[in-house]
Amino acid sequence: MQKTGKIFFTVALLIFVPFMWVMIQTFRPVRNVQPKDVLEIKGKVSKIEEGSGFDIVITIENDSHYYYINRGLQSGLTLEELRADILNKNVTLYPVRRWTMFTRDGIMGHISKLMIGDRILFNEIIEDPN
Repeated sequence: MQKTGKIFFTVALLIFVPFMWVMIQTFRPVRNVQPKDVLEIKGKVSKIEEGSGFDIVITIENDSHYYYINRGLQSGLTLEELRADILNKNVTLYPVRRWTMFTRDGIMGHISKLMIGDRILFNEIIEDPN
């Protein structure tokens, strides 16, 4: 029985450690975003709406990703102003680049910076050169 117990414990450990790494990577909060942590996505905004938890959800035309400004309504942004500024216009989004079990392509929907032309509408990137 001792040999069987050691084999079981080894197999369980080999499964548990990668599983825990994936869980931690997937659910860790987005904090202290640096310029190297984001991607640049350009596109035309087709819809802006309120999400759960005071989030602002932005839909980009011909893009299946879910983009949102976390607690955007609490950070001074309003849906009316954003709709007037960016709805049906081309914008540049800077979502966080991170692999998770839900974002295997590395595009996490959390927007860290939002620009229209050269104008910055939202920015939470630390030490951003722009």
